[in-house]
Parts: sequence; structure tokens; C-alpha cells
Amino acid sequence: MTNSLLTLHILKAPRLGGFAMVAFCMGMFSMAFPRAEAQTSQPPATRSTAPSAPLTVPPPAQTPTKPSPDSAPVTPTDNIRFGYAIHQSIDFGTHVVSQSGSGAMYATLVNIQSGPRILDFSLNMVWAHPGHPLLFDHLSSTSFGYGGDPNNVSTLNFSKGKLYDFRGTFRRDRQYSDYDLLVNPLIPSTSLPYVPVLHSPHLFNTVRRMTDLNLTLEPLARFSVRTGYSHIISQGPSNSTIHEGGEGLLTQFWRNGTDTWNGGLDWKVDPHTTISFDEFIMHYKGDTHWQLTGLNNVLSNGAPVALGIDLSSVWATPCAAPFTTSGTVNPTCNAFLGYSRSAPTRTLTPTEQLRFQSASIPRLTLNGRVLYSATTSNLSNYNETFNGLVSRSALRESVVTGSARIRRINVNGDLSLTWQITPKLAATNLYNFADFRIPGTNSFTETNYAGTTLLAAPGATTTTTTQDHQFLNQKTKTDTFLMIWDATPRARVDGGFRYRSRIITNAAGEFVPIHEDWGLFGVALRPTPLLRVNFNVEAMYADKSFTRISPRQMQHYILRTTYKPHDWLTFNGTVNIRESRDNVQTVNHLEHNRDFSFGTSFSRNSHWSFDVNYSYDDVFASTLQCYASTPAPPTAIVAPAVCVAAATPFASTGYYNAPTQFVSFGFMVNPVKKVHLNGGYRVSAVNGTTDAINIRQVPGSLQSQFHTPYANVAYDLAPNWMWKGDYNFYGYGEGGPSGPTLPRSFHGNICTLAVHYAF
Repeated sequence: MTNSLLTLHILKAPRLGGFAMVAFCMGMFSMAFPRAEAQTSQPPATRSTAPSAPLTVPPPAQTPTKPSPDSAPVTPTDNIRFGYAIHQSIDFGTHVVSQSGSGAMYATLVNIQSGPRILDFSLNMVWAHPGHPLLFDHLSSTSFGYGGDPNNVSTLNFSKGKLYDFRGTFRRDRQYSDYDLLVNPLIPSTSLPYVPVLHSPHLFNTVRRMTDLNLTLEPLARFSVRTGYSHIISQGPSNSTIHEGGEGLLTQFWRNGTDTWNGGLDWKVDPHTTISFDEFIMHYKGDTHWQLTGLNNVLSNGAPVALGIDLSSVWATPCAAPFTTSGTVNPTCNAFLGYSRSAPTRTLTPTEQLRFQSASIPRLTLNGRVLYSATTSNLSNYNETFNGLVSRSALRESVVTGSARIRRINVNGDLSLTWQITPKLAATNLYNFADFRIPGTNSFTETNYAGTTLLAAPGATTTTTTQDHQFLNQKTKTDTFLMIWDATPRARVDGGFRYRSRIITNAAGEFVPIHEDWGLFGVALRPTPLLRVNFNVEAMYADKSFTRISPRQMQHYILRTTYKPHDWLTFNGTVNIRESRDNVQTVNHLEHNRDFSFGTSFSRNSHWSFDVNYSYDDVFASTLQCYASTPAPPTAIVAPAVCVAAATPFASTGYYNAPTQFVSFGFMVNPVKKVHLNGGYRVSAVNGTTDAINIRQVPGSLQSQFHTPYANVAYDLAPNWMWKGDYNFYGYGEGGPSGPTLPRSFHGNICTLAVHYAF
């Protein structure tokens, strides 16, 4: 009872709903103990008494860590079947979720729902007999997240001595995003009628499925063969917009897939030299298409019509009087009766790569690579159809068809050389070359039908065919030279320079040469066996920049320290500062990213541990921006002449400032042998500002806090059996007003109950 009360006190959430949720979870958890203790089971093959890992919500899918082929020694009590020592475990349980506030933001940031889950499964098989197995001598498999979580992962790895090694991975990620300020027109509340946009016009809810298979034959032989296959498919609904007089809302049906086949050969010339050849063939199919949605009004003849998402009498959009006195849509107003677009794209990319690495020459290490790829992308049947009215150009209907073909020829390579001049002095040089060319052609035919009212059929037609040729080429050469000096056993110093040349040309004959000069310096110190200090700095100057936010001057400083006064006590600190500028006329770009972080961990013994982390990250950028606006914002000034000539007569200093703080602490306690407790608190807070050209713009997530406390408990019921309980609280809130849309704050409580069985 004492432990339960202590856990309840730790888990108490800021709101009563969170406290009730924790009480419910702990009540179910404690009720399960007596029933489980009454069960009996066979003696375990092996039993771990290590602290239980928390049942936290699975993070976004990453490439799983490769299971080690080295397994525990086979003992007489191992579960041996068919000649293999077999170890399996499964965590099966359920999520119990309560959520209040914005369901859209909860799904965007968390998206964990109630229901049963396979939280974790593992299988490990090792050949246990002296002889040789027929198929494999080691097999391992892991899975988690199945049953409804947004991220699922499965791995399967097996090998047979020197004969082959197979690695397979499957991942499924659901990506949901509905941040309602994204692409939101922010309709003025004084509009008549007032029809606010309550969800993001660019909402998306897609699923990616990724399969990776890799097989290596004779991995330890002088000649080894590698083969692989990767399949990625992304599909699902999302929203988009199109401007045709008004802002039409579209449903975007995703269906994009990529298949990649690869084969390789490794030749181990000698123990210190390897030459490898790789062939990759990538095929992409893009079948995403768009369809008009939002047909929620009617004309006087009963035909459904969409006015778009920017309906406002303040802006006179999509026209000054969109509705008649009878409530139907004004037939002379900008509107959509229909819209569709499809652009089926096929891309084929064969790539060849030759690599080598060698340390056969005394005191000299060589690495090299050369790659060639020739991509061909075809759009054979583009089709776009608009049915509606664009009043400014008297366009009643439009049909666009066409095709396009693009190639990308890419050649790049690098060569590195490291010379150990003396035992304390080394020199290294890395040269990189990259050259890509992108020629492209397209031909489109557009047929426009004239008209001034939605109630009349389209009128006179005008057909135009446009052909175009584009070209982009960029050549980049980079050379980096470093000298490395081990001044003392406790101090290493390195310094050098980097030179980069970029030459960019296009079909218009523009020739843009850019040259960069870098200075490099680093030092690694170990004043005492307990303290490590590393410092690196890079400084760059360029004579030109290709984009407005590309820096002409840049300085990057990194300081890392580690202090370990005892085996059970560690302090870490990092300073990471990057300063960039492109301070020329009509640009005046400044930016910096300054990060300061600190962490410490205590682990005096196996019964308890504690860690604390803090990070402060200051992200800032400002650039002179030109734009058109009606009316002009109060902070606008007259833009430079080059901007006025481009019909963007107003200017202001656009800036983005996002100072962010992150704090976390966690603890682990094993009060008795069978009970394992973990808990902690994480919070991220940002208090930023930005230039608001739209007077209805609100800070949104730029002034927000995200709280995620957690706690879990595990209890060893019996040999091979463990009960687990886990609680996570998610609280998101914003410091400013929500704006002319739905609030985005939410609270979520996730309680996970599970049983772990090892057999």
C-alpha cells in the first residue's frame, strides 16, 4: 500500500482528470497482482533481474538497432528445440486513453488511441549442437506497436556462419497533421457572413510503409556479394488549395511509391585493402491526384458550387457580394463548379558506384569513391480541368493537357588521404567533386472557355500550346586540408583550411561563380583522467550567395566537456553557436543558432539512479522582405526600386526569433528485488516572436509549452512473468490567443497495462 500511495503522489497530474486516470490505472494494476501470484509456471530457462524498461509510447520509427549475434552461453536449462536454444518474450497489453481539448493537435503530436497492443515481441534462436545447422545458425526477430499505434516496426535477421547474412526490416508510420494555423486565411471576424476556417487547409493523414531487405553472400570471404531491395509507399488523403479567382479547397489523394534494387561486390585484395562496386536501380511512381471539395453552396439553378476558403466581405473575396438575397451564390462571383488535376510521374534512376579503402602502404590511409547516375523522369499525361468562373479574366472553363521530360546526370566522387608523418604528427586531405546537369523539356496545351456567369454554358474558346526548355548545371569542388598534432598524451591540436568552388549556369545563360574560403581549428584536451574538453571552430567567407538566406560569412563554434569525478557521477556540457550573415543591400540577412546544454547523471548502485538535463536554444533570423498588401501594414516602408519594379512595393524586416528551453529529469528506483520504478518530467517551452504582416496573425506554437511527465512500475510476479504499468501525460498549451480558428491546447492521459512473458 505504501508503494502504491507513493506512486500515486508522483503521478498526480496538473488536472483532476489526470489524477483520476492514474488512480484508475493503479487500481487495476494492484488488483491484478493477487491473481497473477496464484498462477504457477515451469522454472525459467533464464531470468533477468535488471530494472524493467519503461513502457513509454513508441517514438517515431527509426532504423532498429541490429541485434547482436553474440548470445548468452547455452546452459542445460535452455529451451532447446530442433537443435536451437530458443528465447522468446512478449509484452501484451492495452492503452487506456483520456483526452480533452483539441483532438486535432493531440493527433498531430501524440496520436495514441485506446485499445489492445502487442507492445513488444522478441525471438532469438542460436544453434546449440556441435554440428553445422542446415539453414541458419542464428536468428533474431523483434516487433512492436502492432494493434493500432501510429508506428510499427518488425525486424528479421538470420545468418549461417561464413555462408550468408540476411537483414530485413518493415516499418509503418502514420503521419497526421492538422495545425489549424497552417495556410489558414484567418478570416476577419467582422466578415458577413463569418465563416472561419477551423482546420488547416493543408491537413494530411498519410501512411508510409517501408520494407528493406539485404542479403550478403560469403561476408567473410575474399569475394562477397551484396543484394538488397527497398520498397516505400506513401498513400492516404490530405488537403491542398488552388488559386483560380478564389482559393479552392482540394482533396489530395496520395499514392507515391519507390522501389530500389541494389547489388554489390566486395573484393578484399588483402587484409588492409577492399574494393567495392555497387549498382542501384531506383524506380519511382507518382500517382497522386487532386479533386475539388467544399461544394457546400448552391446556385439559383440548384447546382452545387464552392466559393473557396477565403470568403470575407472585408476583403471582398471571392467577390464583393457573394450571395443573392435568396441565399444562393452570385453567379458572377469567382467560384468553383469542379476541379481536378493528375500528374502521373515515372522516374528511373540507375546508379553505379566504385569505392576503395586501403591501409596497405605504411603510414598512409586512402579512401576513394566515384559515382555516376542518370535519372530520367517522365510526365506523359498531365491533365488539369477547371470549371467555374474567374471574373477578372472572364474565364469560365479551362483544360490543360501536356507532358514533360527531365533528366538529371550526376557525377560525384571524393578522395581522402591520411599520412602519419611522425607518431605525433599527421596530415589529411579530402577532395570532393560534384557535377549535376538537369535538362528538361515540356509541352502544354491550354484551352480556355470564356464566360461571365456561372449560369451560362462556357462560350468562345482560345487554345494555346507552349513549349519550353530549361537547364540547370552546378559544379562543386571542395578541398579540405588538416594537420593533426598530438602535442602531449593529454592534448591534441588540429588546424587547416577548406576551399570550395561552385559554378551555377542555367538555360538563360546566367553564370554564377561562388568561392568559399574556410578556416578550421580544433583542440582536444584531457587535463585530468576525469575531465575531457573538445573545442572546434569553423569560419567561412564567400564572395557571392545563390539565395537570399545563403551566408556570405559564417562562424561555427562547438565546445563539449565531460567530467566524471566518480564512476557513478557524470557531468556533460555543450555550447554550439552558429552565426551567419548575408549583409548586402536589399538582403540584410542575419541569423544565428545558439545552443547551450547541460546534463548530469547519478547512478550510485543498481537500486537507484537519477539524471537531470537542461538545454537553451536561441534560433533567430531576419531578412529584408518585399511584398504586396492591401491595405499596407502599419510597419511597412517603401521597398527598394528593384522590388517596386517586381510589383512588391512594400518592405519590412522579416524576422523570426524562437528562444526555446528544455528541461528533463528522471529517476529509477528498485526498492526491493521484485519491484522496479521509473519516473520523470519533460517540458519544452518556447517564447518567440515574428514579423506579423497579417494583423490577425497569432504566435501559435511560437509561444507554447509541451509538458510530458511519465512514470512506470514493473513487478516480477513469478519466474518468466512480469506485470507492467505505465502512465504518460501530454499537455500542450499556447501563451497567446488562438486567433480566428479553434484553440489548439490539449491534455492527454495514457495509461498502459501489460504483461511480460519470457519463454
